[in-house]
Amino acid sequence: MRSFLNRLFCSFGVPGLLLAAVASHASVDAEMEGMEVDSRDDGTFLVGSPTYYYDRILGAGGLHSESELWSPEKFRQRLLFNRMSPLPSWNPLPPSIWLKTGNELGDLIYQDFITTKDRPSNRTPILEGGFRSPSFKGFWVTGRAFQDDHFSTATMSSRKKLVDDEFSIFGENYPLFSTLYAGFGYSDGWKNASVLGGEEYVWLFSESSRWIPVHYKPRVETRIDVGNLETTVAYEDADYQNYEKKESGERKEWNGSLRYRCGDACRRGMLQLSAGLSFRKVDDSGIVYTRLEDDRVILPFMELKFEPARAFAAHAMFAINDRDWLVQDSIEFRPAAPAKSGITLGVKNISGTRLNPMADTEEFFDGDTISLTADGQMNLVQGYASFTDTLGNVEIGGRGSFWAEHGAETFDVDEYVVDENMVYRHGDVSRINDWIKGVTGELWMSIWYQEMFAFKALGGFERIDGEEKRFEVTPAEFFASFSADWLLRKSFRISHSLRYRSDAKWNLRSRDPLTVKGDWFWNATFEQQFPLYGLYLTGTLLHVLGDEVIETPNGAHNRLRFVCTVRKTF
Repeated sequence: MRSFLNRLFCSFGVPGLLLAAVASHASVDAEMEGMEVDSRDDGTFLVGSPTYYYDRILGAGGLHSESELWSPEKFRQRLLFNRMSPLPSWNPLPPSIWLKTGNELGDLIYQDFITTKDRPSNRTPILEGGFRSPSFKGFWVTGRAFQDDHFSTATMSSRKKLVDDEFSIFGENYPLFSTLYAGFGYSDGWKNASVLGGEEYVWLFSESSRWIPVHYKPRVETRIDVGNLETTVAYEDADYQNYEKKESGERKEWNGSLRYRCGDACRRGMLQLSAGLSFRKVDDSGIVYTRLEDDRVILPFMELKFEPARAFAAHAMFAINDRDWLVQDSIEFRPAAPAKSGITLGVKNISGTRLNPMADTEEFFDGDTISLTADGQMNLVQGYASFTDTLGNVEIGGRGSFWAEHGAETFDVDEYVVDENMVYRHGDVSRINDWIKGVTGELWMSIWYQEMFAFKALGGFERIDGEEKRFEVTPAEFFASFSADWLLRKSFRISHSLRYRSDAKWNLRSRDPLTVKGDWFWNATFEQQFPLYGLYLTGTLLHVLGDEVIETPNGAHNRLRFVCTVRKTF
């Protein structure tokens, strides 16, 4: 059964991968891996930059952004300030060579088609190039340079004052991240290993709403997977600076994770166990704007699955150390049902002292210390029911849920500071020590014909009751989307989606709440495939029809843009 809640983020790698690699719920290519949120159609996704966004699936329960919540599944994602982020990605890509570029429409190469007066300035291109060689006796080499300048223009004038150079691998648009790495690895059916090293520029978005520039020189990441054991270790030598105030600092950090997954024999049993730990060790000098208590954090975790019968399963994850603890668990019951149909009844819970126990504990801003931890704990309980039914080439499904959360993380604002067009805040992370309740409903229908055509329509709503003025974000209440995919003559792919999201609102990042108006959006991908030659030519249009608006405080406009990729696979 394909439960609507369990649909995960797409994992495209680089646009232009084979159609089979595209996730089932939406096959419009992301402009870059990790940016799938900008074309998600099943919840509230508000983008401030490639390195910061509010991502919340409708029906997930609770008020937090998904990237704020630590989980073992994210053990290879990057920790950017207090969020787990898939971008910038250091995932080695399949053997191939590729080039990518794109612009927000309005750049010089498009202006003759748009207007003859009041021509807009340069509209921040996306740039990427890379390769990964075929394996030779299991060994391979790779290199990649990539940056996403989109979402950079509105804040550029404020951010460029903080650094004394162009702050990117190439170009002068002050992108929110810019990455260059190279390395080598070994892969076979049992072992995978890689060592990557490079240089990186990243802007972190903090609780004070500042953009903090960080220059990694170098960053080195090693991955070793042997059977069911997965390990990642990274070394980061990071420079922090505020050129305007003549401040600078350095952080040398070791971080990583070790995870042992349940093996094949274990998965066939009634009780399945997995375990591991994540760690960080920092050495700060000068002014780095944040602090990790005791300069280190080690977080052991364990995952359990108890499945005494095919119709019943219980899942649990426990993570605990001397400062924090986090528990996520669920119970699901799937009663017997006819073939190609399914019913699921479930209850899930999230409890803990922090959503992300790996994050820093304090931020420093204008002589003030902002606490990034809150007293007490949060508790989220959710009950849900879902169904699917399939008749021939048609599937219908639905889901309903009720959730209640006590102790949701929020921010108590003491003061707002206005600097040109930027607004910052003083205060501390705290809790809403009251119950917030929500009810959700979702329906969808899918139609397909072999590999040639697939169509899906879905819609949903959510009603939340609680102390809204203390919500960091008030999510959208309604959404709807219509998506279709064609594969013509087994070589030409067309994918597009038309979606609607109702109003959402940021309540605590500025004196007056920022309302992000609801709108329609259309995204589309066109790809010509030459499988015999391993060649894929891809073009994607993003954010068509929607107004060009700022979706997060101190963010930048989400604009109509075009991205194209040329990929040659080996």
